[in-house]
Amino acid sequence: MMEDMLPLACNSSMSRNTESFAITEVKTVKHTHTWIVKGFSQCDCRYLETVPNISDVDVNKHLFRVRLHPQGNKDSNKDFCFFQVFSQSNLKYKAKFTVSNRAGEEIPATVYSGQQQLNGYFEYIRREQLLNHIVPHDEIKLVLNLIIVQDTMTRSLSTDPSNLPPKDTSLDTLSKNFGDHLMDNKFTDFTIRCRGDCPPIRCHRFILWSRSPVFKATLADHTDEYIRSEVVYDDIEYQDMKHFIHYIYTGKAPHLKTLNVAIEMLKLADRFDVADLKDLAEQSVRNCLSVENVCEILQVAEMHQTLNLKKECMRYLINNAPEVLGTSGWVSLSTRHADIVTEIMKKMTANNGVSDDHPPAKRARYEPNYID
Repeated sequence: MMEDMLPLACNSSMSRNTESFAITEVKTVKHTHTWIVKGFSQCDCRYLETVPNISDVDVNKHLFRVRLHPQGNKDSNKDFCFFQVFSQSNLKYKAKFTVSNRAGEEIPATVYSGQQQLNGYFEYIRREQLLNHIVPHDEIKLVLNLIIVQDTMTRSLSTDPSNLPPKDTSLDTLSKNFGDHLMDNKFTDFTIRCRGDCPPIRCHRFILWSRSPVFKATLADHTDEYIRSEVVYDDIEYQDMKHFIHYIYTGKAPHLKTLNVAIEMLKLADRFDVADLKDLAEQSVRNCLSVENVCEILQVAEMHQTLNLKKECMRYLINNAPEVLGTSGWVSLSTRHADIVTEIMKKMTANNGVSDDHPPAKRARYEPNYID
């Protein structure tokens, strides 16, 4: 009996506990849109409309519209004024209207929760009450507060996220202060010039020197650039360098949501050896993979030795091969990188057209009470 139990006891002593952790971050944009309507009582139209200018949102894809329906949005509610906001994209958002007269006195509005033929978020006020509230100036001030979900990102961690120290807001202040210094030419002592007839970018040597090993070598005291206090990059576009230097100063890259910018930042981060920006740009590019661009991005990943991005592109390409093989990007890839095409074909043949890697972890969907 004892001999039969010994192997079990040994196996138990060899067991170990393992842990894994992840954290999800929901990136949002808060925007306030103010709209003043004068002579409101004379509005005899179906609705008035305005379009918020939201700088952190691509308006070509995610245009928001705000509408004021002076006499309701259908015959059955013509005794009410309706305030509406909607977007024709799939962005999630929260909205809240504030309505006041010229004196700043607010009049409460009610959220409309009934069935609507129109899209979006609605609030309403009885028309007679609103007209009495804006006497004698006949003017309303409509303020719309939006919270827009830009992205939801989940990443793995090596430690329990609940044990991470709270975010230090002083770093945000420091980042802003350095960004202000970039906008102000005061005390700058170095100039960067880019391709074409464009303005010079005035910088501070010590910031460039401390943030990039390449700039550190460029600014060594024996170089021509150090002596002339200037460097010229004929192969870099002005706007791309501006975005790059903004990150050097602030540690923030708000423009990475645009694919073309993310690709250029990846290239510059690799060129100037700024690893943290390269990681951020790579993640942004990965989130934008599509049938139309995967071949182009794969070539970028190969050129700049971004192995994880290359692996993700190949996985995406293999899993969507019927669509990708008919694109001009595939023709370009086949012409310029026969070795990559050979590698892809070998993987497809070995695995019957399915990627042999584990599927990429899907970004977790965050589902608060937002408007679709």
